[in-house]
Amino acid sequence: MKRNIVAVGMLLAFSAALWSCSSSDDKTPGQDQTLEQNLTSETQSLVTAVEEISTSEGYKLITLSESTKEGAEDESDDRFSFTRTITLEDIKGVYNYILPTSEAEGSSTKMWGTEFAFEKAEESEFFVINLPQEKAEKPWMLYQEMEGESEMDNDFNVTASQYNSSTVMNIEGFEFDYLLDADINIEEEAAGSIFVDWTMSMSAGMSWDYESEFGFPNGYSVGHEFEFGEEIEFAYNLKKDEEVLFMEEVSYTPGNGEENAEYEYTLTIGNIKIVRNSNSEGYEVYRDGELEEGAVITVLNDDTKEGEGDGEGEEDESDNAFCRGGFDIKITFADESEVILSELIGEETLEQLDEIFSSMHDMYFVNKLVDRVAKEAYEINMSEEAGE
Repeated sequence: MKRNIVAVGMLLAFSAALWSCSSSDDKTPGQDQTLEQNLTSETQSLVTAVEEISTSEGYKLITLSESTKEGAEDESDDRFSFTRTITLEDIKGVYNYILPTSEAEGSSTKMWGTEFAFEKAEESEFFVINLPQEKAEKPWMLYQEMEGESEMDNDFNVTASQYNSSTVMNIEGFEFDYLLDADINIEEEAAGSIFVDWTMSMSAGMSWDYESEFGFPNGYSVGHEFEFGEEIEFAYNLKKDEEVLFMEEVSYTPGNGEENAEYEYTLTIGNIKIVRNSNSEGYEVYRDGELEEGAVITVLNDDTKEGEGDGEGEEDESDNAFCRGGFDIKITFADESEVILSELIGEETLEQLDEIFSSMHDMYFVNKLVDRVAKEAYEINMSEEAGE
């Protein structure tokens, strides 16, 4: 997946530092299982979770991408192109999608020469978007008439209780601050909740702090965290309520000439953790917090990825994580039996995990729908104030 130029720089820096990721809470299975039986049971729980997630409406939303659109070309991201701040106070209200009009070449309406696809229907303390589901799942069609559009209902609802998008440009670089907390309903049924908290400073003290989470109505949630500054922290997670089914995390502190670099990597699958840090001689396996003395971990690199992603804008963090296909793990148990973790989980499940987690960074649905309508709402409210 292509990234914007800012993300590329951060990922390059991270790739140069380390190639892995995860951690979390445990659960307690039957105590009479061997480690291999226990791991098989936990991976099956993960497979079931991914199957249920992948059939949901929320999955369709978070995995939207530019590649979903046939014949799509990369669209520029104008969030970093000029100074602007939009807060919840600026855009609060209820905004309904309105049908395009033929005389405006597919545009719904115009105000100050600007084309809009929404109109403000009423006041609200939240930022509320109502539009047809068909449009929400194809945000590039907001300004174009779709077949059967006259029969579409505004049955897709986004209600944001928090919103902020601020970019400050100066000669030293730029500062970016973003926050979104919203619930999504389809035909008055909950489809999920979305949370994004992102701050970035691309100036002398370069830093990046990103967190996103999507919660599904059945209790599952998926999340991604990335922090870059004096330390680098990186994580992917999949949970059922507060129970961790999968988590991969890395923390890394670069050396400074006087002190050596420090790192810790943890891969969690249910109650089993695979851990390595700068003080350990190799990878260790823990079950319910207890060290499994007889288990041996061998990391298998994916050599097929070598030489890929060398073009500008094509760097991806997939080379840095098991869940993104960057490497594989072989586990040798005390009785000398072996399993390859990717084979135990299954190729289809891992491909779906990769798709989910890659989409959790700078989500297309947020950028191309929620933020786009927020800009319209801002212009609509500004024009109302100017006309008072």
